[in-house]
Amino acid sequence: MIVDVVANLKFYRGLHPRLDKGLDYLKSIAGWDLADGRYELSGMEVYANVATYETLPPASKPYEAHRAYIDLQYVLAGKEGMFWAPLDELSTTTEYSGVEDIAYFTGPDELLIPLEPGRFVILFPWDAHKPGCCSDQLGVVKKLVIKILFALPGKNFC
Repeated sequence: MIVDVVANLKFYRGLHPRLDKGLDYLKSIAGWDLADGRYELSGMEVYANVATYETLPPASKPYEAHRAYIDLQYVLAGKEGMFWAPLDELSTTTEYSGVEDIAYFTGPDELLIPLEPGRFVILFPWDAHKPGCCSDQLGVVKKLVIKILFALPGKNFC
């Protein structure tokens, strides 16, 4: 997991062959008012989803993790808390779905990451995360999630 501010995006170039496209997109749209929906960047290899939703108390949210995609998450408006925990320390509640690229987990709230405009988080397949939590009070958030295909042909990272 990486948490940082948009001003430092350039330091993460080259970590993964497709991550640069996501970083470039985030840099180009920071501050824009994007409509909710899906944005194609490079077919199924790199795409973005924008969603507006209400934050919820952490106790009502499960941890989640993905195998096929890296998440690059950025709050466009509002403020949320996201919890992070090592995947191998959690208990599975819903087995992995390859169709949706997600599995759900339960466990203690390990590390709270406050997300607001200007900050981003990069989550790898081994990073369990609980997004959409209220940080200090319930509120509305508009968030961009850039999905970056993690596995490379001939490589198995998971």
